[in-house]
Amino acid sequence: MEHTVHEAELVGILLAMHMLMSPKYRRKSAMIGVDNQAAIKAFDSDLRSPGHHLAREVERMAAKIEKERKKNKAHTRSLTTIRWTAGHEGLLGNELADREAKEAAKGQTSETKYLPRYLRKPLLTNPAAIRMAHAEALKEKWKTEWRNASRGKDMSKIDDSTPSSKFLNAISNPKLTRAAASKIAQLRLRHAPLNGYLKRIRKVDNARCPACGDEEESIEHFLLKCPNYAHERWPLAQLSRKKGLRLTLKTLLGDQWFVLPLAAFIHATGRFTELGEQTATQIGDAMQRHSV
Repeated sequence: MEHTVHEAELVGILLAMHMLMSPKYRRKSAMIGVDNQAAIKAFDSDLRSPGHHLAREVERMAAKIEKERKKNKAHTRSLTTIRWTAGHEGLLGNELADREAKEAAKGQTSETKYLPRYLRKPLLTNPAAIRMAHAEALKEKWKTEWRNASRGKDMSKIDDSTPSSKFLNAISNPKLTRAAASKIAQLRLRHAPLNGYLKRIRKVDNARCPACGDEEESIEHFLLKCPNYAHERWPLAQLSRKKGLRLTLKTLLGDQWFVLPLAAFIHATGRFTELGEQTATQIGDAMQRHSV
């Protein structure tokens, strides 16, 4: 809640420098392996970002070690190197570090007196971590409110992982046009401009299906039942049989394999084209006059 992974990496480097300051290692060459490139690149920056106070302390300790080496007439060249190492590659050092990190996560840590002086007091709170925690809390609050809303409950019947990035990734397919992605999203949100919905928001006078004359042109009717779109629906039925699935709203709107075929179905029906919408309105008006 108050710190970042970047800070944790810098603390690791700081602990390594603390070990190198001991008489046992002070005169020996050393390589500090770090599996976080951002932490390494921090030392080439102006060290003014949140968390960089740790990098400044590392540099102070490195300067102190170098001064001690020169004082004792050790090698004049730099004996300490920070190098990037790929994480989790079977390196003994990585494995040992991971094991110690797990122990620390369980609450087992060194006594305060064995830590560097800089780490014996609470670290400065990182503003970036506070912002991230706040954003995460807002996201969780929004998820809860969405799941409890009527539309959220309807969508959970189609995709119980909602809200998630899975659907956004599915409709971000480069083969999908923007218009098709928009219509699929509208169908999932139950905001599709079909007469059943348009009648509820008082945009049309009746909810009849303009293609077959059914009493209500709902999303389920349009996608699954309208007999006038049986030919266009046939590829969807074939794909569902191939996948061993029933052709339902959950399958069509919740399974990523159906995104492109569903877009093809919508295009083939012509229901949402400008001409199709005009025709639908004209048929609807004619049916209304006939019924009167």
